[in-house]
Amino acid sequence: MKNTNRVNRRDVLRVAGCAMIFPPMASSGAMIAGDPGPIHAQHSLLGEGAEVKITPGEGWRDRISDYSMTIKLGKEGLPAGDSLGIVHGSLMDRWQFTFPSHFWRERQPWQSADRGKPNHLAATCNRAGVKLEVKLGQPLPKGHDNRPSHFVKALRDRKRGVLEISASEELREGDVIEIQWKDVKAPSYAMRYLFMPFLFSKLPELDRDLPIRRGEFDDLPRIRVKGHTAVALHVTCRPLQGVYELFFLNVAAIDQYGNPAEDFVGDVQLSADKSLTLPESVRFEKEDRGCKRIDGLRGSEPGWFRIRAVQGGISGLSNYLVVSQKQPPARIYFGDMHTHTLDCDGTNDIHEHFYYAPKVAGLDFGSVSCHAEYFGCAAAWQRYLDETAKANRPGEFVTFPGYEWAQQGHTNAYFLSEKDAVLIWGEQRMKAIGNPPDEPKFRIGAANEEEYMRILRELKQPVFTIAHVHTAYTQGIDDSVHWLDEIYSCHRHDRAKRENRLRDNLKRGLRLGVVAGSDMHRLTMGHLCKEPGRRWPQGGWENCQFQTAGLQATYAAELTRAGLYKGMENRCTYGTSGARIVLLFRCGDSPMGSQLELRAGEKPNFEIEVGGTDTLSEIALCRYDGTNWSEPFKESTSGKDRWSGSWQDSDFAGSRIYYVRVTQADGEQAWSSPIWIS
Repeated sequence: MKNTNRVNRRDVLRVAGCAMIFPPMASSGAMIAGDPGPIHAQHSLLGEGAEVKITPGEGWRDRISDYSMTIKLGKEGLPAGDSLGIVHGSLMDRWQFTFPSHFWRERQPWQSADRGKPNHLAATCNRAGVKLEVKLGQPLPKGHDNRPSHFVKALRDRKRGVLEISASEELREGDVIEIQWKDVKAPSYAMRYLFMPFLFSKLPELDRDLPIRRGEFDDLPRIRVKGHTAVALHVTCRPLQGVYELFFLNVAAIDQYGNPAEDFVGDVQLSADKSLTLPESVRFEKEDRGCKRIDGLRGSEPGWFRIRAVQGGISGLSNYLVVSQKQPPARIYFGDMHTHTLDCDGTNDIHEHFYYAPKVAGLDFGSVSCHAEYFGCAAAWQRYLDETAKANRPGEFVTFPGYEWAQQGHTNAYFLSEKDAVLIWGEQRMKAIGNPPDEPKFRIGAANEEEYMRILRELKQPVFTIAHVHTAYTQGIDDSVHWLDEIYSCHRHDRAKRENRLRDNLKRGLRLGVVAGSDMHRLTMGHLCKEPGRRWPQGGWENCQFQTAGLQATYAAELTRAGLYKGMENRCTYGTSGARIVLLFRCGDSPMGSQLELRAGEKPNFEIEVGGTDTLSEIALCRYDGTNWSEPFKESTSGKDRWSGSWQDSDFAGSRIYYVRVTQADGEQAWSSPIWIS
C-alpha cells in the first residue's frame, strides 16, 4: 500500500508543472484560513437575530398535514419595498417551494392561495393592521437553465418558483410572520426536507455565498417525513462466516417505497436451518424506528443458509449465509461508492445516506461522491469531509472520502483519509458556464482526463478511482490508480453495452476489477424502492437516470478502510444490479481479481458457487483468448436459487482473461472481476 511522503492540503502540491498552495485545513468546527467564517444560514439571509421555526417538524409520508412556519424578524426587520422569500428542494428540483417527489413526474401540485383548495398558503403578521401579500410564483419552465452559477440571479429576478411575501408597511425587529401551509400531502419518500428563507435584499452577489452552497444545511429549518405501514422485512447478514463464529442479522421493516416503517412494533419470528443458533423471536419497539440489529447468531455446521423473518402477513428472506469449517480469510462486504447529496445535484443531505445505508439497507460501506465542481466553497468541502469521518465506524460501517470529477467524461476518486484528500475539479468547464474562481483556493483544476489521472498518479498518498458510466477511457488512463469499472448503476444504459465496454478495456490491457453502484441523486445509498427507475423519466432527463441501483461486493480481511482498500486494489470485487447475490469464483485457491501463471501443459480449473436472491436462470463464464471474447461455458439453472459447478479450459494456451456473469429469473444480475492467467 502506498503510504509515504503524503501530499495533503497543508503542503505545496506540485503537479502538472506548477505549484498549488492549499490553505491549512482545521479540525471540525474551525474554519479555513482566509475564509470569512460561518454564515449561519438564518442570520445571513434574514438578518442578525432572526429566528425560524416549523411546526410540526415531522410528518408521515402520503398523509395530509398542516404546517406552520414562524419567522421572527431580526435587526434588519423587513424594509419597505423588500420581500421575504422561501425556497425548498435541491438543485435537481430547482429549489422551488414545494415538496418535491422523489419519483419524477409525481410532484406535488403547485401551491394555491385559494383556501378551498388543497396545498394552499396564507401568511399573517402579529402586528395589527399589517397586510401581507403572498405570491406563489411559477415552476421553472422545461429547459430553463439550471446551472448553479445562475441561481442567485434567477431568485433576484423572480424567475424561480419561490414563495414571496411582502408587507403593506415596513416591519421591525421582533415582528413575527406566520405562514400557514394547509392540506399538504407529504411525498412518498421519507427524508428531511430543508427550506431556505431569505430577504431578497440580502441575496449575495454569487451563489457560492448562499448557505446551500456553503454546506450550511444543519442550520436550515426542515420537516422530516417518516415512513409507515410495513409491507416487507428486509433481512441481511454478512455472507461468509466460520463454524461457531458469532455474526449478526439486520432486519428492517420497510414500506412500499423502501422507507423504514417507523411505526412498526411487535414481535418478529425468525427461522432457519436447525444448525443455526438464533432467537425464535425479537421485539421491535417504537424507538427502533423500524430497524433492528440482532447479535449473537452462529452456525454449528458448514453449509449455505438463509434466514426468514415473519410478522403476520409480512416477511423477508435474508441473502445467503455461507458457513465454512474454518474462519474465512476474507469476507464479502456490500456497499455503494457512488451517491450524491444537496452539496451538488442530489436531493438528500449526507446524514440521510449515512443513516439509511447501514440501518435500513444493511450495507457495510459506502461513499457520498459529490461532484467536485459543485462545492461552493472550502467550508462546504470541509463539512463534507467532517461528516464522512464521523460516519466511519470500523467493523460496523466504513465510509470513504471521495468525489466525482467531470470535465472530459466523469470518474470518481477516493482516499483513505480525509486529511489526504485532494479535490480536483473540471475548472475550465465550470468557468465556461459562469462559476467564479475559488476564493480562497481549495481545489485544483484538470482540463482533461489525462491530466486528472496524472495528478492522481503523482500523489504519494493512497488513492484510487472507479469508472463512471461516463468515463471517457482516453489513452491517458492506466490501471495504476484506476482499478475498478462500474458495470452497472441507475443510468439508463443497456447492460450488454456496459459489459462490452468492460470487455474492450480489458482487451486493451487494463487490469480492471468489476463493481456496481447507484449514482443515486434522488434516493439514498442502497435504497430499497423496487425499480425506481421505471418511474423517473422527466422532461430533459429521459436518457439519464432510469434503472435500479447497483451494489458493490468487496472481499476484505477486515471491515476497515485499509481492508477494503486492499480488496479493491486486488480487484477482489464484483458488482450486482442491486440484489445481494453471493458469488464465489476462483481458479484453484486464487479468487477473482487474481493474476496467475501456469506451467507449460497445465489447464486452469475454475470453481463457481452462487447463492441468489431469486431463482437463477443462467451462469456464464466469459473468456478472452487474446483475440476474441466468447462464453465457452453457459448453463441454465431454472428452479433453484443455488448453484455450484466447475469447468476446465481444456484448450488453454497463451494468456487469457475470465469472468463470470450470473442472471436471475427476476432480471437481477451479477458480474465477477476477472481472473488473468498466462
